[in-house]
Amino acid sequence: MHYDANLRVRELTQNIYDIGDEIAEHIDHVAQSMKDWDPELVEDCLLELDEIVHEGRQEVRPQLSELNGLRQAFVSGVRSGQMSGSTRSYSSLGQTNFAHPGRTLSFMHKGKAVMADAVASDDKNECAQSGELVEPESMASTATWRLWMRQSIEAMTAELDELAEWVVGQTQAALEAQSVLLPQVYSKAREQTIEIAGRFGAVIDRQPELAQGMRGEAPPPFLQDRARIEAVLNRIQQRREARDAAV
Repeated sequence: MHYDANLRVRELTQNIYDIGDEIAEHIDHVAQSMKDWDPELVEDCLLELDEIVHEGRQEVRPQLSELNGLRQAFVSGVRSGQMSGSTRSYSSLGQTNFAHPGRTLSFMHKGKAVMADAVASDDKNECAQSGELVEPESMASTATWRLWMRQSIEAMTAELDELAEWVVGQTQAALEAQSVLLPQVYSKAREQTIEIAGRFGAVIDRQPELAQGMRGEAPPPFLQDRARIEAVLNRIQQRREARDAAV
């Protein structure tokens, strides 16, 4: 009985970490789309993020409630003497937590977009970098506008990286200290991502032709991952159809 409860605690812990990781990953998808100067893909990623946050908020509430209930039961059982010394290690679940068994932000540590970095460095050689991102005058050179746009997007994607890390950190805090309301955290992360995406759209609107010309410099890795998965699923489906036809 105690062993089954311990396994359930591990399962709930994994599930809740996965919810935070998935939301953080979709925030990263928005950042990847920005780096490729693709406002349509950014919009699609925002829609996906909205769905993931909605589902995550619904799933995390009962799971956190159950997890906290199990931890309290362990603690109460030991204090009342209903658990033997052999199960005393389980009583520490009220204070000690399992290490994150998921993939925390592993998606953020993949290779960077080499092409985009190379082109950006060329622009920086043509224009001097200032301490602040001041929008160029309307008659500024193409190089000046391009540099300003790149610096603006770099700042926004850095914000999104920090936001994704914050989501994972808040998820961990909710599990370890029960000091965070995760539904509110996930809503705040969604709102902040939408706000940053709005600023991205404003940058695109300043020089839409330049932005169009830079599209394709940094293809989002998550699209490549999806393409590989779809290719595998298509091959499986084709084999099934061929097998059924043979029968």
